[in-house]
Amino acid sequence: MKKNITYLSIFLGGIIVAILMFSIVRYSPEYMYRILRYRDSDVNDYKIFPEKIIQSSIEPYYYESEIMDGLGEEVVHYRYNGEDRKEKLNIFLENTKTTSFIVIHNDKVVFEQYYNGYSRDSINTSFSSVKSIVSLLIGIAIDEGFIKNEKQSIAEYIHEFKNTPMEEITIEDLLMMRSKIRYKEGSLWFGDDAKTYYMPNLRELAMDHIRIDKEYQGNFLYNNYHPLLLGIILERSTGQRVSSFLEEKLWKKIGSEYDASWSLDSHKNEFEKMESGLNFCSIDFAKIGSMLLHMGKWNGEDIISEDWIYKSTIAEFPLEEQEYKNTFLENTGAGYQYMWYSIEKKQGAYDYFAAGKHGQFLYVSPQNNIVILRNGIESGKVDWWPNVLENITQNVVELTYEGRRI
Repeated sequence: MKKNITYLSIFLGGIIVAILMFSIVRYSPEYMYRILRYRDSDVNDYKIFPEKIIQSSIEPYYYESEIMDGLGEEVVHYRYNGEDRKEKLNIFLENTKTTSFIVIHNDKVVFEQYYNGYSRDSINTSFSSVKSIVSLLIGIAIDEGFIKNEKQSIAEYIHEFKNTPMEEITIEDLLMMRSKIRYKEGSLWFGDDAKTYYMPNLRELAMDHIRIDKEYQGNFLYNNYHPLLLGIILERSTGQRVSSFLEEKLWKKIGSEYDASWSLDSHKNEFEKMESGLNFCSIDFAKIGSMLLHMGKWNGEDIISEDWIYKSTIAEFPLEEQEYKNTFLENTGAGYQYMWYSIEKKQGAYDYFAAGKHGQFLYVSPQNNIVILRNGIESGKVDWWPNVLENITQNVVELTYEGRRI
């Protein structure tokens, strides 16, 4: 019996070694090293990738501070596993592994706190909230004539796609997360989630992935090849690295106080991780929300057109629920536009937000002139953070009416 177990162990071990050797040859040693060494992504991953530094503004913008008395003691209502819960804001933020939480109302900081060992100058990473920034960069490129419009075929800029099925896909399809490009989640390192995160040549990965899902019905389908392709389009249309374009057209113009960085796929290929890798101090990222509230103008600069902000941030309501069936947005009430999420509120108003893994949120409420930034080590025991942020927005409004500011 013991001999049989030993033979079985040797046999299974041989299969595992064979699969690993095949994978090293099929993909790359660097990819497999990253998969086996780091496994799932976490908030410290900016330390393991090479990076391109994004210089801060020579004339930083500093918010006025008008701290709201008692906001940290206000009760927050939320749900976890479908169960209603409530907790005071400061305790809730600490317990949910929040790292930074900033609330800006009428262009003034009314709440700014850091938790779980983080401080004002700590680095937070965007994860997928960077996709919303990529959307802004596409808008700026259109505003400045580098790209004609979002209705163009992606083959207009990635000529290798001419006379292939990829030619039918438009820039807008990528922005909307509605293309026929095949995307398979999971499946260990064979799946597209892992490849689009850890592969050391993301340009090549995206351009070689000419795979069409023939059963695709035109609905929302989250796909990390989309931002990679948008990055290639930005490079080729502007003649600049994406991080340099961001630095010149956005980061310096918002009055950033700190340098940021953009993680790269590898030292050799130096392509920005378009799907996840912008790293920043939170107070600067919040300024992007303030710029959006001012319809593209901020810190004395015209940054992006009102037209792009209108068309890119708000999904079409009422939502066609079938479009989101079997996705993480099903039954949330949130829609997806050009890499921004939006929710419908009362009296025809809308809030919108950027969102990333482990609970990274830039939440904008135009009706209330409020920006909320939440970064975290993880999402914590919260079913749907936008409901929490909407709740806090209402708390700010109510406390403002009561005049509770220091």
